[in-house]
Amino acid sequence: MKIASLFVAALSLSMISCSQDIAASKVPSVVQNALQVKFPNATKIDWEKKGKAFEADFNLENEGHELLIDGTGKVIAHKTDILPGELPQAVNSAVRQDHATYKIDDAQKIELDGIIYYQVELDAKGKKDQHLVYTAEGAIAAGVNYVK
Repeated sequence: MKIASLFVAALSLSMISCSQDIAASKVPSVVQNALQVKFPNATKIDWEKKGKAFEADFNLENEGHELLIDGTGKVIAHKTDILPGELPQAVNSAVRQDHATYKIDDAQKIELDGIIYYQVELDAKGKKDQHLVYTAEGAIAAGVNYVK
């Protein structure tokens, strides 16, 4: 859990601090190969430099994905856009119970160190948006930050 928290914190900080689009020709081949091995059918690939890591934004079967890869080709994190209806029932139940006046605006599935988390952006008229991360069992994922 501590490693996952560190990765998410690093991912969040790197996204805020020094993110820049880069051409595929500037991405090390070991990093590009990591993406191609894991997702050989990826399309519309865009690369960004995130601190010392590289983020690939791509489509796979019409779904948006983001893959954070370090300079050695190790996958750090994988984020997939999903529909709110694709969230586990336990997550939907927790949101309805704890945030009844909000609706789920965006949802993503995140994999960190082999552990799956679900993050949601909640909207309610006249209220501040909520950004929460849950386990598949519907519990708030302690120590895991929302990844924008």
